[in-house]
This record gives sequence, C-alpha cells and structure tokens, in this order.
Amino acid sequence: MLRLLISNGVRIVPNNLTIIKRYAGHSKWANIKHIKAAKDSQRSQLFMKLCQRIKVAIQEGGNANPNSNLHLAQAIEVARKQCMPIASINNCIKSAQADKSKAQSTWYEIRGPSGCLIIALALTDNPKKTKDSIAPILKKMKVAFSSNSAKHNFEHKGVITAKPPADITNVEDVIIDHAIECGAEEVNPNEIEERVYNFTCDLNQLHIVKGKLESLKYNVLSADFEFIPKLKVALDDNQIEQMSKLMDKLEDHPDIVKIYDNIA
Repeated sequence: MLRLLISNGVRIVPNNLTIIKRYAGHSKWANIKHIKAAKDSQRSQLFMKLCQRIKVAIQEGGNANPNSNLHLAQAIEVARKQCMPIASINNCIKSAQADKSKAQSTWYEIRGPSGCLIIALALTDNPKKTKDSIAPILKKMKVAFSSNSAKHNFEHKGVITAKPPADITNVEDVIIDHAIECGAEEVNPNEIEERVYNFTCDLNQLHIVKGKLESLKYNVLSADFEFIPKLKVALDDNQIEQMSKLMDKLEDHPDIVKIYDNIA
C-alpha cells in the first residue's frame, strides 16, 4: 500500500492507495535533529564517521565493489553528498580491505523516557568494551540499555528526500501519481522543509526509485537506507532536552556510526 501523508483532508485513490491526514506543524524533535545535522556537517569528525560507514558497508555487503555491493554504493554516495573527496573515499576503501582487525558492526539498543527507543550502529573490534564505554553516558542521562527487541520496532527501508519540479501546481495529486510510477511504497511531506517530500521504498529499490524521480525532474536532496520507527513516542520538553544531550554524547563516541530513534 502506498500512503501519502498530507496536512489537509483525506482522499481515497484507486488501487487501494490512501492518503492519510497529517496535522500541520513541525515537531520539536524534528527541528532539533535538523539543526544537529547542520552542525554535524561542520564537524571535523564527519569524514571519520563516513569512513566508518564505508567500512561497515564493505563488511555487510561482503566485498569492496560498489557495483555488486548495494550498501557500499549507497555509503559512497552519502559520502560524496557530504563533499568527501574521491581520494579520501578510495583510501577508506583500501584501508578497509587491508584492515586485518576483527572490527564488526554492532547494534546497541537503548530505552529512554516514556518508552522511547534508540538504536545505535557501531564499528568496533571489541563490542563489550564499546558497550562498557557507553554505559556511563547512559547512566548520567538516566537511561539504560534495552533488551534485544528495540530493533524490531523499526523497519529498514530506503528513503529518498526530493523536491518536485517548480512548475507542478496540484502537488498532492501529482506526488501520488509519481510515487506509484517510481515504485515507492509511501510518500509524505518532509517535517522541516516546505514542498519537499520523503519517498519510502524497499531497500533494493532505492537507486531505481531515485533514478526515476530524477528522470521526472525532481531535485533529490538525499537518498539513504534508514530505520523507520513503526510507532513514534511523544516526549515533553524536558525529556526532549534530555534526549538531545544524549544524542550529542553518542554521536561524539568514536565507535558510533549511525543513530536512529522513534521520538515524535
């Protein structure tokens, strides 16, 4: 089923496609994450994180050839979007191939206030040591590791964030048609930017959907693999501030590569 979340009205479209009403206004958490992303792009450690992600992709995909390793191809594209030099990307790939350490991708699951969840991907050759180094951060923030069930509350999907051509007027109708044409499973308005939409698709269809959107003259702002929460949890202002501080500390951890949450 393809769904379009919009801010005004509900419309039923052919082939059991539905448009689900979405109330106007941006969530405070979405705005905080947007600001964090802007700050991250200025950090000197950004390239290190991107390199870690490339190494994880090589490990998960089983080889260092982006033509046959979808995860690596996507990691390289993300790095290039962040203006990481091609030479640096190639050096990172070579480093991963030459690396004889037992570094592995490991997930750490965290439960916060009101039952909110965080899943953090790390690249480490000693998962227990990394977990032990994260534990004091969680204790200080008054949260704790979760049992190995938090990840089941997320769906692993491809997400393309794109802006439709300026000459489209009846955007809501056209967006649905284009989403169907491109093979997206769901499309909804971006929480931060006006006239920008997030197209969700199967992991293996990410590059195909992205290419079709580009052929329709969409300006693709980003395309990536994401863990999307099945259900979001609303927090009060104090809890949001608490989780924002926790995110900062986790992002600064040298082993952490990527963080996802289910905060509304």
